[in-house]
Amino acid sequence: MITPLLIGLSHSMETDHVVAVGNLVQIRRSFREEAILGATWGLGHTCSVIIGALSISFVKNFIAFPEHFSFELFVGVMMVLIGIYRLYILKRKEKNSSGNKTLFFNVGVVHGLAGSGSIAAMLAGLAENRQEQILFLMLFGLGTIVGMGIIAASITRLKFLHPRYLTWFSCLIAACSFIYGIKIIIGQLY
Repeated sequence: MITPLLIGLSHSMETDHVVAVGNLVQIRRSFREEAILGATWGLGHTCSVIIGALSISFVKNFIAFPEHFSFELFVGVMMVLIGIYRLYILKRKEKNSSGNKTLFFNVGVVHGLAGSGSIAAMLAGLAENRQEQILFLMLFGLGTIVGMGIIAASITRLKFLHPRYLTWFSCLIAACSFIYGIKIIIGQLY
């Protein structure tokens, strides 16, 4: 029972998740506010994983999916756009530009879609019945929600740095998002 929860926590620490949330958080907000926004990202991720994995599980006997079917390309494009967005916000010096729960939720949804196929395949090998699949997905999702909340809240600890360092950090994380997005796109196209 604890395994899916730990897998979800571990999953939330993947590079694309950390970089995406790192670009969306507003370092000067409170620990609690960012934890809620990170958890909102995790909730969006969990919703799309559950819907995607169960949908694939239901239709896999009726529809043949292409061998390399993946939403990863969309994640790559989104990572590039998030990096550009972050640099745009920095240039405009907007102070409260990233507190939109809908934005966090939607970015989580796209990331969740990219992993649904692999999670559904893993479920097929692990779970005996539909109830076990759903329980696995719920615990996995809970782990992801908690993990993303912790990551987002942890980034707020940087608010004690000098503003110049915060600007450099924001530029660095935006560049990481852009570069990682390009890496994903190239990996999906070639």
